Amino acid sequence: MKLSHLLSIRHSLASRISMWVVLYVVVTLFISAYVGNYFVLKIVREIEENGILYTIGVQRVSLVLTVLFSMTLVVLTYFLRRIIHRLIAPLTTFTQAVDEVAHGNLQAKLPEMHSKDEIQRLHHSFSTMQRSLARQMEELKQVNEAKGRMEGELKVAREIQLSMLPKTYSSAADSRLDIYGSLTPAREVGGDLYDFFVRDGKLFFCIGDVSGKGVPSALVMATTLSQFRIVASHMDDVKNIVTYINRITCEGNETYMFVTFFVGMLDLSTGKLHYCDAGHNKPFIVSDSITELPAKTCLPLGVSDDTTYLIHEYDMPDSAMLFLYTDGLTEAMNGQHELFGRQRLTDNLKADVSCDTQIEQMTQAVHEFVGEASQSDDLTMLAIRYIKP
Repeated sequence: MKLSHLLSIRHSLASRISMWVVLYVVVTLFISAYVGNYFVLKIVREIEENGILYTIGVQRVSLVLTVLFSMTLVVLTYFLRRIIHRLIAPLTTFTQAVDEVAHGNLQAKLPEMHSKDEIQRLHHSFSTMQRSLARQMEELKQVNEAKGRMEGELKVAREIQLSMLPKTYSSAADSRLDIYGSLTPAREVGGDLYDFFVRDGKLFFCIGDVSGKGVPSALVMATTLSQFRIVASHMDDVKNIVTYINRITCEGNETYMFVTFFVGMLDLSTGKLHYCDAGHNKPFIVSDSITELPAKTCLPLGVSDDTTYLIHEYDMPDSAMLFLYTDGLTEAMNGQHELFGRQRLTDNLKADVSCDTQIEQMTQAVHEFVGEASQSDDLTMLAIRYIKP
């Protein structure tokens, strides 16, 4: 209800009450003057005709006028109070019903208003507002229920997505390896991925970043991760692995989503690393120095089904750590819109720590840099240390 409407009603009631007060004063004065004049004339005639003393006549006139004025004032006051009560009573009753609505009882019944004045308009406007609020509250309840169900489903989806990622590789399983990975989605579910497993004395691993965020990216992430598991379980050539996954990703890609992808295969007997870069961030080799793994970047997955991918080889130094990441690390932003950047990344890479410690320290450095700013992108890291036999 508009404020101008309420002010109009208040001014109207004030004007009507003021009108009755003025009328009351005018009528009182008129009756008093008329009656007083009548009795004054009558008493004067009696004085002239009967010869009553002037002083006695004056006293009678004064007494009669006082009594008449008092009686008139009492009667008119009574009727004025009744009139004002009749004007105010509907508003008082209406206010009590409105108080119930204000305390949350949107089904409270408003009193009937039979007058054809501003009170009736107020009743109609508030009744409309009451029905509108009740309808909106019911709609809000339904929306909150749907939102609760969706949040519950997304929570389950997040747990399922994270369960797809490999657990920390135990050094007891193979003394030549120390592996640790971490993925922190920016939303309930994300589009980053990583994976690794050992087959036939070779370590197969990958890391990727799906374009976009949310549920669509999570679906592409799950598909890509599943394809890697299936294909890498039967193929050794990383070039063929990436080529095959790219063709599958391009099929029916009507949303034009793509995946930056890095795949590697490390021969645990020789330390020879074979890898292929499909538009992803180049990993770092952390040993006595910190260098970027040399690679020629090709198109991401899902862009073109006839893309030719290049295979690269690298001899891993003894006890060197391979650090892989997604751009959610370097592009983490603080409240001043500054990026974490490559320089801070390399400053926090340490050659003398375990893989899990390295990732935990890097995560802490990002959190301290970002501060209270919200996470803008998925944060994924994978660290692999190879120890020659």
